[in-house]
Amino acid sequence: MNRLSLLLLTFITFACSSDFDEEWKRIPYESVHFNKLVVVGLSHDLETRKFYEVEAVSELEKAGFHAIKGLNIFPQQVTELDHNQDSISTLIVENGVDAVLVIKILHENDDEYMMPEDYSKFKKMYFRRRSFHTYNANYYERPDKYFMIATLYNLKEKHEENEETVIWRASSVILNPAENLEFKKEFIDNTVEHITEQHLIE
Repeated sequence: MNRLSLLLLTFITFACSSDFDEEWKRIPYESVHFNKLVVVGLSHDLETRKFYEVEAVSELEKAGFHAIKGLNIFPQQVTELDHNQDSISTLIVENGVDAVLVIKILHENDDEYMMPEDYSKFKKMYFRRRSFHTYNANYYERPDKYFMIATLYNLKEKHEENEETVIWRASSVILNPAENLEFKKEFIDNTVEHITEQHLIE
């Protein structure tokens, strides 16, 4: 498939749903059984990260799936020596992680807010985010839009660059991102509902 066809397919499948402003699912894709699904919340604030991870893991367990909080494997703070993809690979292998669900909030002008085909490497994202800081203390004072984003990575499957691939990604505009707890909970619950009912995980 040439790049133009791939882009057209990406735009076609990156469609709106009743629960999200944008939703993308890789097509074709067959359901995969994952032995260890880890939920990683990205936030400079530890309590916010805990909320993301606890809420998602709780909803996954209600749906009959075993999941683990990212804090059990990936620490909130890491040293300079850990800021490389080799150490991340070691953590993944040592802990038998084969799928990761990442939840975060980004400003629309951030470099990482892009189409899923261009943002498909979990280890690269971890490396760039360092200590899971997605913004500084003044981040929410920036104007314009913020998006809450969920991305499901398949760490079992490797493409030609030997990196993980994205299975599914969804985002919604969030107002008052520093305080809108109810929206965050609803977004996470919808995320779990979609990846389970669409049989993206088994």
